[in-house]
Amino acid sequence: MPPVKYPSLRSATSPTTTTTLGALVERFRPNLTPFEDLYRDLHTHPELSTKEARTASVVATKLRSLGFSEVMENIGGHGVVAIVRNGPGKTVLLRSELDGLAVGEETGLPYASKVRMEDPWGVQRPVMHACAHDMHTTCLLAAAALLQSAQESWSGTLVLLF
Repeated sequence: MPPVKYPSLRSATSPTTTTTLGALVERFRPNLTPFEDLYRDLHTHPELSTKEARTASVVATKLRSLGFSEVMENIGGHGVVAIVRNGPGKTVLLRSELDGLAVGEETGLPYASKVRMEDPWGVQRPVMHACAHDMHTTCLLAAAALLQSAQESWSGTLVLLF
């Protein structure tokens, strides 16, 4: 199999210098251990759609701890948006979901969900992250950490939507 070719990016500080996406990932990759812990926490505490108050709070707190200063909460309900304005250039939006599903978890994992929540019809249901929204959220937060620390290597506006 041939090696993966990554696009080249122009440096925000030196438009004549290019670097590959792979090199940027290697240079700015965050320590992933805290993100593994975050994933297990999100997996253990899923919330149904329109009820993701805890999850949104965890996301907003993490974004602020990563150095994001423009973080808005309660967008369209429990949505969270972070914006990085990093000079001229295109605007890129990256998004993730927050909600879990009304499904009982039977994985046997030590961090398996035992959560039950009331659905829109008032019925108590088991809840789990059966569609990997916990992983999507964790991956987007790790990507956010990388992009935040790599700002010297890109220019434009980054919008993160959870």
